[in-house]
Amino acid sequence: MARKHRLLRLVLRMDQAGSAGYIALALVTTPILTLISPLRQLMWLVGLVLGISGLALGLLGFLMAWGLTVTMARGEELPEQLWRKLLLSQS
Repeated sequence: MARKHRLLRLVLRMDQAGSAGYIALALVTTPILTLISPLRQLMWLVGLVLGISGLALGLLGFLMAWGLTVTMARGEELPEQLWRKLLLSQS
C-alpha cells in the first residue's frame, strides 16, 4: 500500500463503516419511533440524531468521491490490494 493513498483508504473505510452503522441505526430506531410516537420531544431527539448521522455519512461520501477524483485526475491507479483489503475487512 502506497503511503500517498493512506487518507483515501481511511475515508473509504470510514464511509463503509458509516454506511453499515447508519443502516443498522435506522433499522433499530424505526420500531422505537413507533413506540415513542406520543413523546414529541424524544421523537425530535431521535430525528436529530438520525439527521446528524445522515449528514456525516453524506460528508464521508463527498470526501470519498473527491479523493477518488483527485487520484484519477493525477493519473494514478489505486492498487488492487486496497480494494481487496476493503472488501475482505467487511466479511
